[in-house]
Amino acid sequence: MARQDRAERTRRALLRAAADEIAEKGYAGASLARISTAAEVTIGALTFHFASKAALAEAVRDSGCALTRSALASLMSAGARPKPGVHGALRRVVTFTRALARLLEEEPTVRAAARLAWDFPGDGNTWYAMWLPWLGDLVDRARADIAGWTTSEAVTATALSVVTGAEFAARIGVPRGATAGLSPWEHVDRVWGLLLGARMPLLVGGDETSLGSENPMSGENPVGAGAR
Repeated sequence: MARQDRAERTRRALLRAAADEIAEKGYAGASLARISTAAEVTIGALTFHFASKAALAEAVRDSGCALTRSALASLMSAGARPKPGVHGALRRVVTFTRALARLLEEEPTVRAAARLAWDFPGDGNTWYAMWLPWLGDLVDRARADIAGWTTSEAVTATALSVVTGAEFAARIGVPRGATAGLSPWEHVDRVWGLLLGARMPLLVGGDETSLGSENPMSGENPVGAGAR
């Protein structure tokens, strides 16, 4: 049992070190030597757990996708039916993107999984491909909220753009002087607030229903409220 525990700790350390390395340098720039050094294990121990760099990257991607899937599944099923007249379905789209931004900020394996999606765009099992169907479902439910002033395609494109921006902000930081001090998910709030503030004043308001007061990783905010 002690040997199994030690092996599991080693594997977790390798996944964390590999996630940091891949998120920063990409697959091509990632070094197994640096990963093993960061994890404080030998190259032999690394190759015992992961036969190749590709196998290690796949495990990192799977870990990041699994973490994202679990968090979003909780959000999609949490909460009560939204109050009428406050664009509840569209607010869930916003909160969904906010949750993704927070995952990108806080979880190295999620950042690495997102980076690998750019390194291997032809792979059908990418981090983006994993959550896009959920986003599409939320946008479909928001049709009544957006009828007459925009389209589902425009909302989807905007959501994808703000998540992509959050990914780059989480990975490389914000340029000096450009809203310094804001986290990636706070940047998401600012973008949505600029685009939707006039139609969704609660998005940028100060009451308890504002998205600004919600923690998207707490499982308590209403991304999945009213889900069928």
